[in-house]
Amino acid sequence: MLGLFRKRTPLVRQPSDLLALPLLRWSREDAWTLRDAVEGTLILGATGSGKTSGSGRLMARTMLSCGFGGLVLTAKADERALWEGYCRDTGRLDDLLVFGPTEAQRFNFLDHEMSRKGSGAGLTENVVNLLSTVLEIAERQSTGGGGRDDEGYWKRALRQLCRNVVDLLALARGRVSVPDLYRVVVSAPISLEQVCSNGWKQGSECFRWLTEADKRPKTPRECADFEIVADYWLREFPALSDRTRSVIVSTFTSLVDVLNRGMLRELFCGDTTVTPEAVQDGRIILIDLPVKEFGEIGQFAQVLWKYAFQRSIERRDVQQNPRPAFLWADEAQHFLTSYDFQFQATCRSAWVATVLLSQNYSNFVAALGGNEKGRVETDSLLANLNTKVFHGNSDPVTNEWASRLIGRTLQYRASGNHSHPSDDQVTAMLGLDWARENGTTSGGFSEVMEAEVEPREFTRLRTGGPPDWIVDGIVFQNGRVFKASGRSWHPVPFNQKA
Repeated sequence: MLGLFRKRTPLVRQPSDLLALPLLRWSREDAWTLRDAVEGTLILGATGSGKTSGSGRLMARTMLSCGFGGLVLTAKADERALWEGYCRDTGRLDDLLVFGPTEAQRFNFLDHEMSRKGSGAGLTENVVNLLSTVLEIAERQSTGGGGRDDEGYWKRALRQLCRNVVDLLALARGRVSVPDLYRVVVSAPISLEQVCSNGWKQGSECFRWLTEADKRPKTPRECADFEIVADYWLREFPALSDRTRSVIVSTFTSLVDVLNRGMLRELFCGDTTVTPEAVQDGRIILIDLPVKEFGEIGQFAQVLWKYAFQRSIERRDVQQNPRPAFLWADEAQHFLTSYDFQFQATCRSAWVATVLLSQNYSNFVAALGGNEKGRVETDSLLANLNTKVFHGNSDPVTNEWASRLIGRTLQYRASGNHSHPSDDQVTAMLGLDWARENGTTSGGFSEVMEAEVEPREFTRLRTGGPPDWIVDGIVFQNGRVFKASGRSWHPVPFNQKA
């Protein structure tokens, strides 16, 4: 299997034949196959448990050795050096593309969505979804996941504005950019009287593009779209109450503001030199904007890349290009969106190996809102990550969850009892020990349902380091019985120095 996808040439084997090929082995009898990989992996372990240097390191190097393309999201400043080392050791350094402020790579995500190949290219709703994904992260940062009773209205109103500004630019000039989005919205009319004002018309970017769109030749569908766009900007939008309009505009401008200045403008609003499709050719794209260094800006950039990658890889035809790809996210809670559980439910058919690493279960719930909706989305996401590796952990919620996940089995418990006569002490004092033999002894067995792996066992796993550099993990796979253990889970030692 090693190197099977390294060469950029058509494969002789049928794609369906490749899924059963082993990538690595948990034991002599048990392999982790390509099918297992594309069904998703979750790695949990406390800080210092060895999850990155143990099972994470083994999986990363294995997928690189096998020729996977991939997208790597970074949370810590040392992750670039770590992955450069992985690529160097596996002969993949030439395939590594680093996207960051000190590198030459650039990605205009809006222009890419408008001009990419495929029948769905240029659809307004796809561009709106891109912007909404970033907005979700921004709202989470500012509100901690809380919501208002009328939150649904404001989201619909914001999406309506986004839809109309994107459509306007697409009809007027055939492309969309963040600076143009901003200029159209802030120059839109704020009253019906202003719509008729020559002063507004002369200085408004919104009116300029309405005029250009009106002049350009259009298909019947585009004519219908233009009527809706014109009605929105010239009738509906200026007729909104001042408070409603100001909230919608402020929400939009605060969203695009971070993308419209400084580093993110340079990275995402110019010419494109790399797109997510490069992964399908075997490239490894590393986003060198670690959250611990760049904060919210790094988070925005990586969520944009992740969403664009997810939509891109879902569109590909595996029959034509069967090269597997991976999505790697250490400290994965920083990059979660509500789209992730939808992606994970279907990405197996696109041959994408999602690998998420984090400390505990609660990180995912908190990142997705911290409420019941966040818990449901967490359960949905994690249920679709079929391989789970548990390392040492002292978090009781995670340990209880892992124990329940592995499940209970019917176990036998032995019991015994011995009773002596009531005057036992008297017979001993009189030297009549033979009388003791008249006591009663009983024994038996009982059947009880007990956890196969008790929560406390996760606190006892080795965390690596000297002298032996061994990290313990418990590997669980749904629907599988490991031959080495006879159960759905198997203890695996990972050598940090191998």
